[in-house]
Amino acid sequence: MQLQSVASDLWVAIQPLRFLGLEVGCRMTLVRLPSQGLVMISPIELQPADRSSIDRLGKVRHIVAPNLFHHLFVDSAQRLYPDAKLWGAADLAQKRPDLSLAAILDQPGSFESVLSHLPFRGFAALLPRGIKLVQETVFCHHPSRTLILTDTAFHFDQTSALSTRLAAKAIGSYNCLRPSRLEKWGTRDKARVEASVQQVLAWEFDRVIPAHGSIVDTDGKAQLQAGYEWFLNKSLA
Repeated sequence: MQLQSVASDLWVAIQPLRFLGLEVGCRMTLVRLPSQGLVMISPIELQPADRSSIDRLGKVRHIVAPNLFHHLFVDSAQRLYPDAKLWGAADLAQKRPDLSLAAILDQPGSFESVLSHLPFRGFAALLPRGIKLVQETVFCHHPSRTLILTDTAFHFDQTSALSTRLAAKAIGSYNCLRPSRLEKWGTRDKARVEASVQQVLAWEFDRVIPAHGSIVDTDGKAQLQAGYEWFLNKSLA
């Protein structure tokens, strides 16, 4: 695992991940709080050798499984940090009864006033096994003006694998910050999604860190707004 510093008190690490036969990658985000504790969002698969790199940044106090899909590697994080508090989406306990969740991400809140989070409601994806609610939680690291997403928007670009680029073009998520047509077709409650988007856009942010695809370093808020105007077929101005 290689940690990349994105901003003060903010790091990411990526690993390969295949989804529906495509290489989409997966990004973990680490946020250091004023107390020097770390929040680990969307853990990748961690090995014992990774602990020294993480421990140099602070002590992992919180591990976050931010939706019903990004839970695959939580157990590896818990093995390394058994004393960390595990946060998960509302129905994750039902999906993963083997995990010992200490808190549910079903209400807006914050970690030490610097890392806000809110549930992104109504969002769903049309997958081979039917429509699946994502139960996304989004985060904003206010000191660095950074929005942290998981599956509510992707940003596949020229750095992605060729097959991924071709698929992203086909489903409308290439070289732009937005969901794909799978989410656009699968989401039925667009009104709840719009309400969540408006809450997100009320935050002040410029950078956007998605779990899949490239980081958007500048103009992220405008790009996300444009992406959801496409998704909702309406202006959000």
